[in-house]
Amino acid sequence: MPVSRTERIFTRIYARNSWGDAESRSGSGSNIARTELLRHRLTRLLLDLGVRSILDLPCGDFNWMSLTELPGIEYTGGDIVTGLIEQNNSLYAQPGRKFLRLDMLCDTLPKADLIFCRDGLVHFSCSDIARALRAMKESGSTYLLTTTFTAHRRNKDIATGEWRPLNLDLEPFRFPPPLRTIADGPRLDGTAPDKALALYRLENLSDRICQLGNRPRSIAVPLLVKRGLGKIKASLRNSR
Repeated sequence: MPVSRTERIFTRIYARNSWGDAESRSGSGSNIARTELLRHRLTRLLLDLGVRSILDLPCGDFNWMSLTELPGIEYTGGDIVTGLIEQNNSLYAQPGRKFLRLDMLCDTLPKADLIFCRDGLVHFSCSDIARALRAMKESGSTYLLTTTFTAHRRNKDIATGEWRPLNLDLEPFRFPPPLRTIADGPRLDGTAPDKALALYRLENLSDRICQLGNRPRSIAVPLLVKRGLGKIKASLRNSR
């Protein structure tokens, strides 16, 4: 199967450890200390909802999730980086836990009670966010739990592979009010106190959201190549 430009970008970021974190190649947001409170909040939310299956997309290197209690919950981790998936299956796969190479922009996603998309959409252009949301809705999954920055005042577009905060309440997304939110901030340095994970029913996301930038293949990836990977590094320093 041909390797997409998006896969090449994220594979190169992983191979070069472009997030520059010593503990996790998924970035400092995946550190054990950074997620100590989040792990307990996430477990409590999943149990409250009666979730029996979760699709973690992108799952990254499974660093902090490996310590998250998921009692009676079938876990599937998906990521576009083939080497990560091979490593995760070697280290962490067990009955009720598996890892799949998945591109949320073009692959058919497995159905789950809840899709967990932490620090994923923030790396996509707006048109690629729409493609990912369409794939999530088409999977037939029930819930989406995803990153939002509740105090952020204006969303901007980026080239896929870069990073910026997103407030899903604002244009061009205008998500419905979340069913629940759990705090995912501040970072250890005190920044991003408004970072949160917001819960939505996928069926309640309007088709308008999923059609944003509905045009031929996003120009974001070629633009990223033109700018050079040095631009990625600059944009990712504050990504977690």
